[in-house]
Amino acid sequence: MINRANDNNRDRTVVFQQARPKPVPRPSAWRLVTCQAVTALILGLAVAVVIPDVWFEVMLAGALCVVAQSYFTWRSLRHFGSRYTALFVVATSQGLFGKWIILAAGLIPVWVTQPDLNATTMLLVVVVLNTLSAMLAPILVK
Repeated sequence: MINRANDNNRDRTVVFQQARPKPVPRPSAWRLVTCQAVTALILGLAVAVVIPDVWFEVMLAGALCVVAQSYFTWRSLRHFGSRYTALFVVATSQGLFGKWIILAAGLIPVWVTQPDLNATTMLLVVVVLNTLSAMLAPILVK
């Protein structure tokens, strides 16, 4: 027995139109860099009032963190919106490695040439600022 229920649609031609993808809006990741810079400045000023002996270490590590985060943001968003997602993934990983290389290349020479600077304080500032930016990234980057 033949089912005639689908015979009504047999003569209709279905035309598919190409769907154009809507461009993904570029995330405002620079807010994260701004937040990190403001936090580093506030942290540096607070330390200058409370413990004036280590304010230079805090400000230096904060400035280095902001420079490294700026490089990461610039590098990772370089190929944003490209058809080739591999470019975005590679650029993001290069930005991440570059960020840590900038931090290491900035901190190690300072510690070698200035042995009186407190390395523990500088590392603590780096960890705090990078953890803060990682925690605020889902909120600030939209």
